[in-house]
Amino acid sequence: MNNLTDFVLYDSLNKKISYGTYTGSIISKCEDKIIFSDNMTISNSDEISISHGLVIGFDEVNNKTNAFSRKSNFTWKNLGESSLEYSVLISDNIVDHYNREQFTDDFPFTINLLHTAGLYLNHADVEINHLDFFKNEILKNPVSLIENGIIMADRVVINEMGDPVFYDSIIVGRDDKDEIKVSYETFVNVDDKNVLYIIILGIEELKE
Repeated sequence: MNNLTDFVLYDSLNKKISYGTYTGSIISKCEDKIIFSDNMTISNSDEISISHGLVIGFDEVNNKTNAFSRKSNFTWKNLGESSLEYSVLISDNIVDHYNREQFTDDFPFTINLLHTAGLYLNHADVEINHLDFFKNEILKNPVSLIENGIIMADRVVINEMGDPVFYDSIIVGRDDKDEIKVSYETFVNVDDKNVLYIIILGIEELKE
């Protein structure tokens, strides 16, 4: 489909659901996990399914908290009890703008990580903070969960104040009326106090 405007496929808070089969750039929030996918089916029985979505977040393995990104299939049959919060189909206009502004992979001063890693995690039980270590460096492929939203950016730089600045970003989040909004921003300066986590996607995982 030719998607000219952003389209909310599902929003548990506002009880919105759009039945059908959708393809394109879809971003979903599921508790503290973010799912990127190019397909979603919402049946009349209120079952939602995604195939080969890329889920991103933190998990605990052997008593150690690590960032992860992996391909997986998803099915939610009972939406009233599911952890899926919302799914949004991003417009072609925003996706095209995002793709046009990306740095090339061979830009000499950009750091590409081989495997997905956690740059920052602000959690009641666990804290990870590598912001000072990467101050003034350019990190490629950051994804961030912030208060009331998600940032998917081409790159992030940690400024002198220790705050992340995201460049070439797609932002999905709720406004002051709890409606889901999508925007493209050339750069976004975020106070680290408002960041829940920042994950740098590894190029090996992105190839899969």
